[in-house]
Amino acid sequence: MPDRFWRDNLIQPSLDHDVDLAVAEQQAILAKDPNNANAYFALGTLHHFRGSTGQALQYFQKSIELNPASSAPHLSIGRIYAVRGEYALAWKHARAAEALGARELVELLERYPQKT
Repeated sequence: MPDRFWRDNLIQPSLDHDVDLAVAEQQAILAKDPNNANAYFALGTLHHFRGSTGQALQYFQKSIELNPASSAPHLSIGRIYAVRGEYALAWKHARAAEALGARELVELLERYPQKT
């Protein structure tokens, strides 16, 4: 039980506070520059960290819309879909990232073949 005490009462609230601050920073950036793809990517990452994958996917998609030349949001989306077992969507984003020069998700998916 002592391990949960520290995690639940000290560590997690501190992490939540830091994430809340980071979200507020990115939202402030978007208030000044609503077309900032990097801020949308950061919000996607922060929401993914929180476990809000639906919201994360929306932010990553917006980042792609604003900066189609960035592979990072494709990698993040592909990883979420791979964890969910939605391999066709994971591969779609892995291939998009690969076309932009980032092959790591393709290599990961090739290394761990999916069960059909």
